[in-house]
Amino acid sequence: MSNLSVLYFTAPPLPHYINSGESRFKPGDIHPARGPIGLFDLLVVHQGTLFMGEDDRTWTINEGQALLLRPDRHHYSPRSVDMDTSFYWLHFHTKELWDDRMREDRMRDKAEEELSDGKNQFHVEHGLIPREFGFSIPQYFTLQDPVDVYRRLRELIELERQPLSWARWQQQIHLQNLLKVLAQEQDKLSQSPAALLAERVAVHLRTHYRSHLTNELLQREFNFHPVYIARCMKRAFGCSPLEYLTRYRIEQAKLLMISTTLSIEEIAWEIGFRHQTYFSNTFRKLESMSPSEFRKRYGGR
Repeated sequence: MSNLSVLYFTAPPLPHYINSGESRFKPGDIHPARGPIGLFDLLVVHQGTLFMGEDDRTWTINEGQALLLRPDRHHYSPRSVDMDTSFYWLHFHTKELWDDRMREDRMRDKAEEELSDGKNQFHVEHGLIPREFGFSIPQYFTLQDPVDVYRRLRELIELERQPLSWARWQQQIHLQNLLKVLAQEQDKLSQSPAALLAERVAVHLRTHYRSHLTNELLQREFNFHPVYIARCMKRAFGCSPLEYLTRYRIEQAKLLMISTTLSIEEIAWEIGFRHQTYFSNTFRKLESMSPSEFRKRYGGR
């Protein structure tokens, strides 16, 4: 079976831990079948071979390999194991969106939906806008560092034996760290050149937002035509580079207005605007109020 199927998650909120354990099968044992349980089930084999199916798909999971079963599918084992087999299992749940489409496709669709609803069309990583992000995990894969993953899973299982009042916090932290490891492996393999370029441009804009930035300067910095850069940014963030820069600057202005006593003119200069009037007009266009009105409503000063 092909191992190209990938599951894509959106956060926050992050997936949360339910329970985990270790199962040991003797030759002739078979994994029980079950209907959709509403939970993701991560299976990691550390000895032998496990056979699993999900609707009409089947996988052979060998030592050092993992399978992530979906919460909305029927799971079963097409055959019993033929050798001593041990595997870790972990159940987790997410209240946020997940699917099997690429992150860039989902971000583009969300941007188009928000544009049609008249909502904020910019996906900016910092400021007062919630920092939504996506990550992906393959359904079936070979672990790059199985010993590390085994250790993390054993630590989670050990927490099942600790007092719940203390263990619940640690279980969630351990799950997030484990998912981060698995997602990082997938990112190295699957992120497209266009998505990587968009991320690099976004980092550059956030780092140098106080400076004078143009499409021509971005072309010089990244050695790509401005049209291609804009296309990559639009697909990843739902806006052009300069729209992203403007939205980021306004978010920084909002932070400064609620956390400092700088004047509106000083804030405009601090975030890269050289004319207060242009800054005020841009702020009003994006926030439907003037900078002074925003400070009066939210500044508390």
